[in-house]
Amino acid sequence: MSTIIRLLPTLIGLVIGTVLYVQGERLTRRAQELATANETITTLQTANGQMDSELKTLLREDAALRQLLAHQNAALTELDQQQRKTADDLQHALATPPAGRPDCAREPLPVGALRLLQPAKGPGAHPGGEAPTAARAGAPLPGA
Repeated sequence: MSTIIRLLPTLIGLVIGTVLYVQGERLTRRAQELATANETITTLQTANGQMDSELKTLLREDAALRQLLAHQNAALTELDQQQRKTADDLQHALATPPAGRPDCAREPLPVGALRLLQPAKGPGAHPGGEAPTAARAGAPLPGA
């Protein structure tokens, strides 16, 4: 037993040394993992900061583009109103004859024009009731 008692401090020292060595290795590995994790965190923070600045830039551009779009919509609305007013004025001017000119839209059609608008009386019949003639240069138009 005396040998065991003499070897006991050596054995205890050996066990403690082994435990310390293993714990040291674990601590070294954990320190390396922590360094890698810190690098990853730093990289992610940098990327996050860049994305944040890009997002802020895009939001500013979005606001500017929306403002420009609103301005262009207002200009288009004004242009459309001007175009409609011009079209209405033109339509009114075309519908109203000049002063001193007859208003053909409200006058009845002449008899000759009404006769031309009548349907034909039979197949191949001439609307004027006359036999059709061959068209030649200088010939009068039917019904004239």
